[in-house]
Amino acid sequence: MLYAGKPTVSEAVEHIDEFTITDYKYYRDEIHYLAEADGMTFELFVDEGGRADIGTVCTGKFAVADIKGQRNFLKRSDYMQLALNQISGRIYEDTLDRTDCTSGKKTVKMNLAHFRSLYMDKLLNYTSFDYRFDLLTLSIGNKSYIESEFFDSLQKLGIYHLYVISGTHVAFISAFLYFAFRKMRLTLRTIKILLIISLLAFLLINIFSSSVFRAVFMAVMLIVTSFFNKKPYLMIISLSAIVQILLNPYIVFHAGYQLSYITTYFILLARPFIQGQKAFVQLLQITLISEVSTLLIILVQFNEVSISGIIMNMFFVPLFSIVIFPMVILFQAMMILPNIGFIDYFYHFTFTFLQEMIAYLANLIKHRYAVKNLPEFIYMCIAAFTFLIARSICKLDYMRLSVYGLLLVVTVYSANITDREDFTFTMIDVGQGDAFLIEDHKSDQTVMIDTGGVFTFDDRESMLAEKTVLPYLKERGIDNIELLVLSHMDIDHVGEAGDVINKKNVRNLMVNMEDPKLDEWADDIIKNDFKGNVLPSEDISTINVGNILIENLDAAYPGAEKDSNEHSIVLKVTLGQYSFLMTGDMTEAMEEHMVMQKNDLQVDILKLAHHGSDTSTGKAIVEAASPSYALVSAGKDNQYGHPHQDVLDRLTGIEILSTKDTGMVQLNIKSDRLCVRAKLDEALNHCIKKELNHQLSE
Repeated sequence: MLYAGKPTVSEAVEHIDEFTITDYKYYRDEIHYLAEADGMTFELFVDEGGRADIGTVCTGKFAVADIKGQRNFLKRSDYMQLALNQISGRIYEDTLDRTDCTSGKKTVKMNLAHFRSLYMDKLLNYTSFDYRFDLLTLSIGNKSYIESEFFDSLQKLGIYHLYVISGTHVAFISAFLYFAFRKMRLTLRTIKILLIISLLAFLLINIFSSSVFRAVFMAVMLIVTSFFNKKPYLMIISLSAIVQILLNPYIVFHAGYQLSYITTYFILLARPFIQGQKAFVQLLQITLISEVSTLLIILVQFNEVSISGIIMNMFFVPLFSIVIFPMVILFQAMMILPNIGFIDYFYHFTFTFLQEMIAYLANLIKHRYAVKNLPEFIYMCIAAFTFLIARSICKLDYMRLSVYGLLLVVTVYSANITDREDFTFTMIDVGQGDAFLIEDHKSDQTVMIDTGGVFTFDDRESMLAEKTVLPYLKERGIDNIELLVLSHMDIDHVGEAGDVINKKNVRNLMVNMEDPKLDEWADDIIKNDFKGNVLPSEDISTINVGNILIENLDAAYPGAEKDSNEHSIVLKVTLGQYSFLMTGDMTEAMEEHMVMQKNDLQVDILKLAHHGSDTSTGKAIVEAASPSYALVSAGKDNQYGHPHQDVLDRLTGIEILSTKDTGMVQLNIKSDRLCVRAKLDEALNHCIKKELNHQLSE
C-alpha cells in the first residue's frame, strides 16, 4: 500500500540530476539536508561548504546510495526506518560548491521549514549554556542536540515521552492557554477559537512531527465538536488514526503511533469506570492503565520490560507539568528580550540539576530488563492478561489484579528463560570484522568473542553496536555477558567493546596482556569503564562458563612481534557434542607452530582466521582441524577480497558459511543435532546428527 503515488525506498533510484533543498537535518556538530527530486525525498549529507539556503536548486549527477537490507536476524532495518520517515534514499556529497546551485522559489512547506530554522538559530544563539539544547527538544521536538547517554537515561526511567513533543505537551499548552485566556475574561467561544488558532500555529512550527499532528488534530477536533455540545472521543481518535495512515501507510509500524493510540483507546474506554473517583485515585488508575496497555507494544518493539516506569512517571509527570513545561513556555516570551544574566543562570541551574538527577536515578538501579523475541502464542496471552488487568484496575478489584498480574509476570519470565535448544552459536554480520555470541540456554550463560568494529562509507565512520550487536543481544533477551573475549586489539574485532561494556553487564573480560595494541585504547576501557574481572589470557588454560567449555590454545608463538594478529587468543570451544576452533586473526606461521605443538585441534567447526585472508588458514591447520563447517566473517563487497579464493580451494569438501554471502549465521545445538540457519540464504538451512553424520530435512 503506497500513498498518493509517491515513490518509496522499494523503488531503487541510482542517481538524480536535480534536487531542491527543502529542510535541514540537524546534528550537534553539523547540519545536513532534506532534498526533493521528482516527488521523492532524500537525505543529503555534505562534508564541506557553508550552509545552503532552503529552496536552493542544485543540478548535476548525484549518486543515490544503496539502502542496505537487514543482514542479521533483527526486526529493524534501514528500509523500514526510511519508509517510516518517507525518505527514498541517501545522497553523500563532499561539497555542493562544485555543482550548479541557484536560489529557487520556496513553497509554503519550505517557508515553514525556513521559519523553523530561524527560530532554532535564535534559540541556540540566545544563551551559551547547554540548556538551550533541552529547550530546543522540549519546544519543537528537535532531539539532535541531546547527548545519546541522556536519552538512554530517559528510556531507562520510562519518561522519554516527556522529553519529546507529544500529547502531554499539547495537553499542557492547551490547559495553560485556557487558563491565561480565562484570566483575560474572554468569552468561552472566543477562548475556543483562540485555542484552535494557537494549536494550529504550534502544529505549523512542528509540521513534520507525526506525534504533534496526532495530538493537535485530536485537540482541535474536540474543540470544534464542543461548539455543538458533542464529545465523540472515539470517533475523533479513530479519524486521526485513519488520516495519518492515509498520509503515510508505514506509520502503523511506528512505535510512537502504536503506543499513543493504544494508550488513548484504553483510557477512553476506561473513562466511565474511573469518573467519580478521587483525583489521586484517577491519576493512579490512568498511570497504571497506560503502563499496562503499552506492555505488549514495548515487548514487540523494544524487547524490554520496566520495573520502575510507574513510579518514575508518578514523580516526573507532575515535576514537568508544574516546573519544566511552564519554564519552556516562559522562555519563548523571554527570547523577545535581551538575555538577562540571573534568569539565564537559573535556567542553566535548573536543567543541569534535572539532567544530573535523571542520570543518577537511571544508574541507581537496573530499571529495565531485556526480553527476547517471544512466540506468537505468548504475545496473545500477554494481550489477554493486559485486558484483564486493565479491567481490574478500572473496577479497583485488587484480588483479580494481583492474580492476573502474577500470571502475566510468570508467563513473560517463563517464556524468556525457556528455549528448545541447548546452545546457540551466532556469527553476527558486523561487516568486515568479527563478533560471535555463544548462548548456553540450560544454565542461562553467555559468552561473546569479539564485538565488531567501525563501518566506513565514503570515509564516513559510524559505530555498529547500536544497529547490530546491541539490538541482537536485546532481542535474545541478554542483559548479562559472563565472559567477553577480545581475541586481539585490531579495531575490526574490538571496536565496539566499549559500547558493549557500557550497555551490558560484562562480568569477565579476557584479553592478551602482551598484545602490542592494548595500550592504544583498551587499557582505558579496562581501567575506567569496566567494573568486572580482567582475565589475562596467558594465565588461563581452561575455563567453564555454565556448560560451555573453553580451552585456551596458547601457541606461545616465538616469532610474535608488534603485529597484534600474532598475539591472537586462539580458543577451542566445546558445546555439548560439537566443538569450534576460534582463531582470531592468527597467521599461517602461527598455525604451523600450533600444529607442531601437537594440540588437539580436531573440531566440527573452524572459524577462518583473518576473515579468510591468504595469510591464514593454511593446509596444516585445515588438515589438523578436519572440520565439517568453515565460518567466514567478512564484509559484503569488502575491499580486501576476503575470503581469498586460494583459501577456499583448501576447504574442498567443507561447507563454507560466510557472512559476506549469507549474512548472520546461527548454529543451534540440541543434544547430537546441529541446525544451520542463514539470514540471506534459506537454501543453506539444514540439520545434521553427529552419529549418523547425514543431513536431515527441516
